[in-house]
Amino acid sequence: MEKESVYNLALKCADRQLTCTDFLNLYKEFFNEKFSSLIQEEVDATATTATISDVKKELPLADTSSSSTSGSTDVTRLDEALDIVCSDFVKVLNLERPLILADYIVEVLFVNYNSDMIKCFLPKLNSVTNSLILVHFFSKSCSFFAKLSDTLVIDQVRKDLGSVVVPSILNLDMNSLNKELIVIISKFLHTILKLSTAPILLTSVSCKNGSFTLLNQLSQTNKLLFRKISQTFEAKLHFKDTKPFLNKDSTNEYVGSPSLASPQYIPSPLSSTKPPGSVNSAAKYKDMKLIRYYKNIWLNNKIINWEIANSDFLSKYSAISSSIFREGPNSVHNLDQLLSDLIETSFTCFAQFVSNKQYHQANSNLTLLERQWVIFISKHLPLLILENSSRSPRVVTNALDNIDEKVIKAIRIYFTEKDDIKSTNEDLFDDYPSTSLDIRHDFIKGLIMLNLQPASIINNYLREDQMIDTSILPTNDDLVVRNLQGIQEVVHNTNSFIISSLDTLELESITDSNNNDSSNGLFQVLHNFESVAPTKQREIVRAILSIFNDSIKELNYNRITKICALLFFNFSHSLTTILSFSSPTTVVEILMKFIDSSKNDRNNSTINDESSEYETVNISLSLSWAILLLINLTQTYGISVVDVALKSSDLSTKDSFIINFISNLPNVSDKYYLEESNINDSDMLTKSHNTVQSWLCDLFVNGSITDQLIQNIETRQLANLIPFIVKQVLLSVEIGALTDISSLIGGFEYFLQPLLLIGLIKTFFWLEQFLSCVKNDTVSEDILQKLFNLLNTLFNPITLNEDSKAFHSAVLRLNAIPLLKVLRKFRVQSQSNYGIYSSDAQGDPNLEPLIAKLISVLNISPVYDVDPRIINSENDYSRKQLGYGKFLILNENPVNKIMTNQINSFWSLHSSTYYNLDYLCELIELVTPKNFLFDVLKTLEYKLATYGVPGSKNKRGSLESEHVFDYFFYFLVLHDVKTAEEATQLIEYMDDTKKQKNDSEHLQEKAKEAVEVKQESQPKNEVAQDDDFDMLFGENDTSAQAYEEDEENENNCENDKANDISMIKVEEGPTKANNIGILKRDSFAVLLHELKLLNDSALEIGEISKKEHEKFIKYHDKYLCMLKTCVF
Repeated sequence: MEKESVYNLALKCADRQLTCTDFLNLYKEFFNEKFSSLIQEEVDATATTATISDVKKELPLADTSSSSTSGSTDVTRLDEALDIVCSDFVKVLNLERPLILADYIVEVLFVNYNSDMIKCFLPKLNSVTNSLILVHFFSKSCSFFAKLSDTLVIDQVRKDLGSVVVPSILNLDMNSLNKELIVIISKFLHTILKLSTAPILLTSVSCKNGSFTLLNQLSQTNKLLFRKISQTFEAKLHFKDTKPFLNKDSTNEYVGSPSLASPQYIPSPLSSTKPPGSVNSAAKYKDMKLIRYYKNIWLNNKIINWEIANSDFLSKYSAISSSIFREGPNSVHNLDQLLSDLIETSFTCFAQFVSNKQYHQANSNLTLLERQWVIFISKHLPLLILENSSRSPRVVTNALDNIDEKVIKAIRIYFTEKDDIKSTNEDLFDDYPSTSLDIRHDFIKGLIMLNLQPASIINNYLREDQMIDTSILPTNDDLVVRNLQGIQEVVHNTNSFIISSLDTLELESITDSNNNDSSNGLFQVLHNFESVAPTKQREIVRAILSIFNDSIKELNYNRITKICALLFFNFSHSLTTILSFSSPTTVVEILMKFIDSSKNDRNNSTINDESSEYETVNISLSLSWAILLLINLTQTYGISVVDVALKSSDLSTKDSFIINFISNLPNVSDKYYLEESNINDSDMLTKSHNTVQSWLCDLFVNGSITDQLIQNIETRQLANLIPFIVKQVLLSVEIGALTDISSLIGGFEYFLQPLLLIGLIKTFFWLEQFLSCVKNDTVSEDILQKLFNLLNTLFNPITLNEDSKAFHSAVLRLNAIPLLKVLRKFRVQSQSNYGIYSSDAQGDPNLEPLIAKLISVLNISPVYDVDPRIINSENDYSRKQLGYGKFLILNENPVNKIMTNQINSFWSLHSSTYYNLDYLCELIELVTPKNFLFDVLKTLEYKLATYGVPGSKNKRGSLESEHVFDYFFYFLVLHDVKTAEEATQLIEYMDDTKKQKNDSEHLQEKAKEAVEVKQESQPKNEVAQDDDFDMLFGENDTSAQAYEEDEENENNCENDKANDISMIKVEEGPTKANNIGILKRDSFAVLLHELKLLNDSALEIGEISKKEHEKFIKYHDKYLCMLKTCVF
C-alpha cells in the first residue's frame, strides 16, 4: 500500500474508463487507508468540525479550514498528505492522457468540495505544462459552478472566494499562459464571482497585479469577454488602498444637454479602424449635434423597446458619451447634474418628435409612440428623480430653465393645435387659438405628487399657459377610491385591494358607458390611471402581474378572465402604462404559457351540476379572454409570439396552438379538422365530418345544441369550428344556395353564448376578406340584404348573455378598423359634388347598424394609430381622405422623396432623424432592409465625394465623411438591437471566424451563380440646400433637394437594380446557437453578415476584385465596431 499513489489510481481508473463518481469512491477508500493514522488524529482533535455533505462525514479531511484545535504537528502532517495528493494531481495533468483525468480532479476538489485541498492545489497549476488538459480542467470547473444549486456548498464557496479561490487564481503567472487559458480562466472567475453576494476585499498586491495582467491579456484576445469580466471585477473585487468602484463615466460622464441654441462642442466619435495618427485631427471636428443625435436615437429606441423601467437605465444613459466619444467637457460630479441633463434631453427629443409629426409626417396617425413618450416623461422621469436625486428642488428647476425656447414653443404649438376645434372639424375658417395644457404640466404634476416640488411651481414656470388651481392638485402619492357611500378612501394594501376588487367586479359592467362611477375600486383606478402617482402605478403593476401569475398557478379562472378583460380595454392608457413598467414580452409569455398548457375538463363534468357548469363557463371564458388579450398585444404593440417563444426556455414553437392560431387569424379552411396535426388519420377525418354535420343539424335544423355535443368538443376546437360553419353558411347565402335565413339567424345567435364566444375571434377577422370579395363581385341587392341581416345577428344581437357582453365588445374592437373600411364601401353616394367636400353617402338600413356598432366599441377606450376622424367625425365634410392604415406613407409623397429626405438628414448630420423612428421602421419594411441599406450607402458615398459634409471647413476630409457613416450605422445598430444580450449574440454571430469560413465554403458554388458585383453607378446629382425655409431647430429642410432629385432618381432606378448584390441565405438548422439569426432575420446585421460571406466566396473564385471586396468589408466592420461600442 505504501508504494501506491493517487497518481497510479487515476491512471488505472482512466484506462478502465471509470466514471468520476466511481473514481471518487475509490479515492476516498485509498485516502482513508493511506493516511488512516492522520485521519484518526484529526478526528480526535476536531470532533466538532462542520461538514458539508454526508460524503464529507466519511472523510474528515474534506474541509479542515474551520478547525482551531489541531496541534501544529497534526497540521504539518495533514499539509504533507495534501501536498502529496496535489503533487500527484499535477503529475496527472502534465500527462498527454485522456481528458477524463481532469474530470477526476474536478470531482475531488469541487464536487466533493475541499477547501484545504483547493488551497494546496491551485498554486501548483503554474507547474502544469499541458495547456490542453488545463483548459479542460477550468472548463469543467466552470460548468460545475454554473450549475451549482446546493446552498451548503455555495455558502462554503462564498467563504473561500476571498481567502482561497480568487487569490490562488490571480497569483498564477498570467504572462506565461496562452490565449486559450487566459479566456477560460477569465470565464472561471466570472462564473465563481457570480456566487458572491458582496464585494470581496483583496489585500495582496500580487492579486491586484495579477488582475491587471489578466485583463490586459484578455483585452487583446476577447474584447467582449474583457468588457464583461471588467465589469465583474469592478463590482465584486475591491483591492486594499484602492478607491471603490463607482459606476460613472470616467472620460465623459456629462456632456452639455442637447439644447438647440449655443451648442457645446465635443469630440466626434472615432472608429477603431482609424490610424493612430488621425486621432488628434479627428478630435478637432466637434459638433454638438452629434451628441444630440445619439441621445435622441438612444432614447427613442429605449422607449419603443419598452426598456425605460430597467434598473440600469440611468447608468446606461450616462455611459452613452463615453461609449462613443474619446473625450469631452467637464465630467459630471453627481447624479443631480445627470438627471438635469436627462430632463432637458427628454423634452428636446420629444419636441423633435412632435415637430417631425407636424411637418414631415402629416399623413401619419402616430399615437402609440407619442403615448409612450408621455408616459416616460410624466411617470418614469419623476420616479428616476425620486430614487436617484438629492431631492434638491434645483435639480428640476435648473433643467426647466435650460430648456431652449424653441423646444417650449414646439411643444406648446403641438398641443394647442391638437386640442383646437379645427383639428377635429377641419374648418378652413376656424382660426381661433386656444391655450391648453401640455406634457410639461403632466411632468410637474408628477413631481408634486411625489413631493419633489411645491404645487406653486406649476404656475410659476408655466405662467404663459393656462393657469391651474393649485389647491386641487394632489401633493402626495396616496391611492384614493370612492366607496359605495361616495366617501373617498385611501388604499393602504394594494395587493388586497386588487384581489377584493377583482372578486366583486361584475364583468358585464366594464363596457357600460354610464358606469364610469362604478363603486368597484380597481375599475375606478384603471379608468383614472393617468392621474395615479407614478409610485402607485408601479406598485399596482407589480401587484396585478403577481396576482395574475398566482391565479394561473391556482387555476382561478374567474380572476384570470377579469384581469385579461380589464387589461384588454386599456382604460385611460392603463395597459400601455403597465407594459412600460413590465415590458410586453413578460405579459405575452405568461399568456402563451397559460393558453398552450390549458386543457378542457368538460368530459369530467356533469352538465346538470350547476357548479360544474359554472366552472366550465369560467374555463372557456378565461381561455377566450387570454387569446383576445394576446392578439391585442401582438397587433397593437407589435410583439411577435414566435420571437417570444424562441427566446423563452419554457415555450416551444412546435405544436403551439396559440402560435398557429394567431399566424392564421384571417384564414378559415375549406375543410374542418378536429386535429390539424393529424389530417391523414381516416378515423379523425370521419369524426371531424360527423362533428360538423351534428353541429349544423342542431344549429339550423333542431334549433338547439345538445349538452352532449358541447361536452364532446374542446374550447380550442370551437375556435376553428365556428368560423368554418359561419364561412360555409355565408358562402351558401352568397351563391343563392340558401334563401330562407330565418333558421340561420337562430343558429347564429347561439354563437354568442359564453361557451362559444371563442369562435367569434377568427370569424370577425375572416369577415374582412369575405366582405371585400362580396363588394367586388356582382351580388344582387336581395342577397346583400340577407348577408347584412345575418351579420347584424352577430354585431347587434337583440339580447346578450351577461357573461358575453364585454367579450362581444372586445372581439369587435380587434378588427374594427378594417371592417369599417370595407363596410363603408357598400355605401352609395347620394349626390355628386365633384368629389370635393362631399358628405358620406347614406347606407342601407341594415348596413348602418353594423358601422355604428363598430364605431361605438372603438369609443369605449383609447385606440392607437388610427385617424380620429374614423370614429369622431362620421359625417363631417372632410378635406382629406380617411386613412385606415397605421402610416399612410405614400399618400402624399412618393417613396423616392421620402428616402431622399432621410438620406439628406444623415448627410447633413441633423440632430434627429427626419422622420420618427416608428415611421422609419415601416418605411424600411416597405422598401426592404436591403434596398434601404444600399440606397442610403450609395447616395451618401456620392454626396460625400461630390459635395463633402455640409457646414464642415474641410468638406472633403475623410474623417469628416466618416462622421456621416457613424450617424447612419448608429441608426442601423439601434434599429436591429433591443438589449445587450442581443448585441452579444449578434457580435458572436458576425464575428465568428470559423463559422464564416465554413459558411463561405458552403456558398462557394452559389456565389458563381450570383449576380456579378459591378462598380456602383453614380447616384443622384445635388443642388445647394434651400436656406429659405428653416426646419425646426435651425436645420434645413431637404424637400427642395428631393423635388429636384426625383426625376434623376427615376432614371437611375434601372441602374440601382443592376447594382444590387444578390442575397444568398445561409441555411442552418434551428439550433440555439443560431437562434439570433432567426430572431433577427430582417435585420441589417444578418444582411451584412450574409453578404460578407458571399463577397468572401466571390473573392476566392475571382468574381470580384480585392478593392471591391474591401469596400464592402469596410461596411461590415463599421457595423460590427458600432455594435461593440453602443450602449444598449
